[in-house]
Amino acid sequence: MLTTVARFSFAHEAYIARAKLESEGIPATLADEHTINMQWLYSNALGGVKVQVPSSCEQQAIAILARDDSDLLEGDLAEN
Repeated sequence: MLTTVARFSFAHEAYIARAKLESEGIPATLADEHTINMQWLYSNALGGVKVQVPSSCEQQAIAILARDDSDLLEGDLAEN
């Protein structure tokens, strides 16, 4: 069974969250992404684009999405 761990107004935000989870080995899918891509005004009515993971990965996924990894990016940019 899938559990929603995050909701976003726009699909591109959800794609980033899904990629972050998948890079950590957590399978993730998006719900309502195509509907909202076609008619973004439906986003609030549908509850946004939902990032869903297996129930067994819920707590780990929430922790990963809550983590701020921006300092890793700053370090990469300073090297260049």
